[in-house]
Amino acid sequence: MPSSLGQRLALASYRLIVNLMVPLAGLVALPFLFLSIKRRKTLFQRLGWQTYPPDLQAQARPVWVHALSVGETLSAVNLIKQISGQLHDRPLYLSVSTLSGYAIAREKLGQEVDGLFYFPYDLEISIRTCLNRIRPVLFILIETDIWPGFLAQLRCRRIPCFLLNARLSPQSFSLYSNLLPLFQPAFNTFHWVYPQSEREAARFLALGVHPAKIRRCANLKLDTTELLPSEQTIHELKNSLNLKGGSPIFVAGSTHSGEEVIVRSVFLRLQEHYPDLALILVPRHPDRAKELVALFQQDPLNVTLFSRVNHRHPSVVVVDQMGFLSRLYALADVAFVGGSLVPQGGHNPIEPACWGKPVLFGPDMRDFPDISKWLLESGGAIQVQDGEGLFEQTLKLLENREMGRTMGSQGRGLVERHRGTTRAIVQDIIQFLGASETPPHTEV
Repeated sequence: MPSSLGQRLALASYRLIVNLMVPLAGLVALPFLFLSIKRRKTLFQRLGWQTYPPDLQAQARPVWVHALSVGETLSAVNLIKQISGQLHDRPLYLSVSTLSGYAIAREKLGQEVDGLFYFPYDLEISIRTCLNRIRPVLFILIETDIWPGFLAQLRCRRIPCFLLNARLSPQSFSLYSNLLPLFQPAFNTFHWVYPQSEREAARFLALGVHPAKIRRCANLKLDTTELLPSEQTIHELKNSLNLKGGSPIFVAGSTHSGEEVIVRSVFLRLQEHYPDLALILVPRHPDRAKELVALFQQDPLNVTLFSRVNHRHPSVVVVDQMGFLSRLYALADVAFVGGSLVPQGGHNPIEPACWGKPVLFGPDMRDFPDISKWLLESGGAIQVQDGEGLFEQTLKLLENREMGRTMGSQGRGLVERHRGTTRAIVQDIIQFLGASETPPHTEV
């Protein structure tokens, strides 16, 4: 429990606000919440009214992994696949917080875990309901989703927990620093913290995390090569798109609102130089796909949805399904990583680098500061500042295929140098489970 009076008061105040004020505000906002399909399908589940994995009192207590949303879930795929093969009779559960995270977790890991459910809101009744049902022997948090009330319950119940792929954005670091009496005990709840980089490690230390808790720097997003689909799978995917044989392919992945307009303008200009160029557009939120088809249909282009490719040689394929982006990057001659030309923090540039593709991204990569920096330093990526820069660099790579192959090779080399990170962490986890006695569990 928090050791100082200030920390105890901070936690008590937080609990009072969250457990009294938030439910009242939620009741007022309930009609508006139900207008959002994302909230409508997750609200009651996260309050505790959901089907949890069956009570396994007679079996060994489970390991519980939590991944906030899509990005964190994808980071955890390799980890979970490796852990699941080494737990023997111990169950492995996975939780997420978002509807899109649940969809990708079910698709990628539905066969690997013994239970999948939504993470509880940081309300006492929700947390207690969840923990009393799950009864984990170990809780593993991927990257970020820090809730003081939940972590306080873990301390109360003496449930050990790890923080993997740990990172703190500048905004989060500033918030936690200003609320240190509340968040310092929360972060010190973790038995081990695996930061993504030395810079991230320094931030955790600055927040008062005990140095003995900081383990090796390890970024799970860099260790993904073992999960790449087979060449046969990629060949079948390309055939299913009915693209013109030999035509260059420009893949724009994880794009956001405002970014597709830029990509459209760039693509139209590129087609003046390469009339056979095909664009595969993968919006971050697939439910925007029909809107984007309408955007591109303003021009004389052969546009189709990914799920409805029924004619040959489309100019533009708009992807309306989740879980395909990594495979689609394999088809690219040039790959653009979205969320970076608009202020969204960027997305994971390692996905195209894994395939040895030249990578382009915009100025805002604040959610991937280390990976983007390493890729730039390795020569595997180019950072552009706007649509004009995206056009110029894409055209240069299409004109100079050797330059693209060199960039792809350098990016792929960076990925290869980080292979084995996940395996080492999994060994730490298995050794910890073997060495530690199961702590007593108390329903609180």
